[in-house]
Parts: sequence; structure tokens; C-alpha cells
Amino acid sequence: MSGTAFEMHMARTGGIEVLKGREVTLPPPGSGEARVAIEAAGVAFADIVMRTGLYPGVKAPVTPGYDFVGRIEALGPDVQGFEVGQRVAALTVTGSYASRRNIEARYLVAAPEAAPAEALVAGVLNGLTAWQMFHRVATAAPGEWVLVHGAAGGVGGLLLELAQRAGVRAIGTASAGKKAEVEAKGGIHIDYRAEAVAERALAISGGGVVAAFDHVGGPHLKAASMAALRDGGTAVLYGGYDATKGGKARPAAMIKMLLADRLSALKLFSGSRGVVGYNVTSWRNARPEPYRQDLAQVLGLIADGAIQPKIAKVLPLSEAGEAQALLQSAQLAGKIVLKP
Repeated sequence: MSGTAFEMHMARTGGIEVLKGREVTLPPPGSGEARVAIEAAGVAFADIVMRTGLYPGVKAPVTPGYDFVGRIEALGPDVQGFEVGQRVAALTVTGSYASRRNIEARYLVAAPEAAPAEALVAGVLNGLTAWQMFHRVATAAPGEWVLVHGAAGGVGGLLLELAQRAGVRAIGTASAGKKAEVEAKGGIHIDYRAEAVAERALAISGGGVVAAFDHVGGPHLKAASMAALRDGGTAVLYGGYDATKGGKARPAAMIKMLLADRLSALKLFSGSRGVVGYNVTSWRNARPEPYRQDLAQVLGLIADGAIQPKIAKVLPLSEAGEAQALLQSAQLAGKIVLKP
């Protein structure tokens, strides 16, 4: 069964103007594939990095879209465990700025019916990232402290919620204008623009945090994350925002990031401290069963109201460029979502 789809495609790299709507004809889903009508797609900073040509492994022409929630319209041969009409979610990396698409069924996870699509899609890339970092990469016991950078953002806000659910105390960095967002999720706010982050985190926690979640990278990793660790703590690096701030390449920041890669193994050993990288797509590909289990867990928590991702704005799919511009502006707290 072939079909048509509307998608926001980029034939080349550049500003938001390169995102153009187009109609495409989809072939019938192939072996191991499903056709999904998309209800909601998330807007991610990774989409902006792709648009500027800086995302590893992705080159134009391409249709962005890191994740979606939708409903199966058709199944190709050799697909088991799913049925037509079933609601599903997936981490896709590309291709989800669309009204429908074909997708490898191995990436699909059943999605609950009892939740809005925009809330569920906020739990795919952002929720899965937060869940796996908090529960699988760095562990914290009740009463211990963690440091969350970008705590008013999509991933950061969910990290605060997970910490609160686990009885873990959290410190969250954000601008002064987003203090209320951090405190609403149980975090103690640090204004990263006006305060010495590591020094304040050490004072608040009484000696250091057991985990610091860092999406900035470069010198920030050492100065604001590793410096805030107690002995036995772990810094988790899950992005390089500093090198592509505002969706543009920053050569000086990239050089600083490369230089900041130099760590003393002896110092790490003596303090039993660790630094670990986390990439959600690498985890999906290398550990498919935890991917499916963890995403299903996150979606279930959202459906139950146990965690509540903040939705910053919902826009029509045709306004994908405006959505990316809003994300680049860093003026909104929470997830920006596109709906066909």
C-alpha cells in the first residue's frame, strides 16, 4: 500500500529558511517496516545542529525529526508484535517532521492511549535520555545530591522529576528568569550567569554531588561539573552545546572543547571519580532491549501522571522553521512539539 505524506525537508544546510514543505509518495512498508501516521514530533537541538551541517553522520538532503508518537497504518512482511491501529513511539534521529513515514519496526515501542501525543513525544528523546542517564549511567541513593545543568530545559526538567521521585536531592542551573521552573520540580536553583556553579554546588551539597549531568561540554565539564563532584562521583556528558550554541559553529569553543578532553587518570583514580559519555542513539543501537524497556517505562509514567514533561509550545508541522527558531532563542522552558 503506497501513500502520500507531507514533510518539512531540507535540501541543503543553512538557516530556518531551508526547511521547506513538500508532498512525497511513500512506498509500501518493506520487510521489517511499519507505516505510521504521526500525531506529534519533537523539536530537538540536534535538529538544529543537523540543519547547520554539524551533526555527525547526517548530511543534507534530509528530513529532520528525532522522534515521534503516532499510529500504525500498515505493516510490512515479517513484523511481529504490532498491529494496525496501534499507538507507538520511536526514537528515529531523522525523518519525523512528517505526517506519516515508514520506519523499521524494531525501533517502535507501544505507546499508551491515555495521554496526549504532545506529552508522550516529550518523553521519547528527552525522557529516554533523562531516564537512562539517571538510572543506568550514574546512580544516586536517596538523600544524595546531583547537579543538573540546563535544569529548565526538556532533559534537565525531567532529570529533576526523576530525582524527586527517587528521593534524591537536586541542584539545578538555569538563568535567573527560570528559577521558578527549577524550584517547582524540587531543585535548588543556581543562576549560572551570576554565580560560581561548582563552588555553590559544593556548599549546598555539603561536600559535592554524586552525579553531574552536563550538556555543555568543553571547559564547562571540568569547571562546573567535575569540580562539583564528591569522591566517588560521576560527571555525565551528553552534549556539546558550547561548540554549537545558537545552532552555529563556534570554532574557538570547539578548540577549547578538544583541549578540555585532557583528563588526569591519576586524579580520577585517587578520588574514585568518573567521567562518562552518553549518547541516546548509541544506546538504542547497542542495547535495543533496554531502549524498549526504558522508553516504555517513561511513557507509562507520563500516562499515569507520575512525571509531567513541560510543553513549551505546540506548532503546526508546517511551522517547523519557527519552532527551531524558538528553540534557538532559549526563551522558552520545556519541549516544543510539531503536530501535522
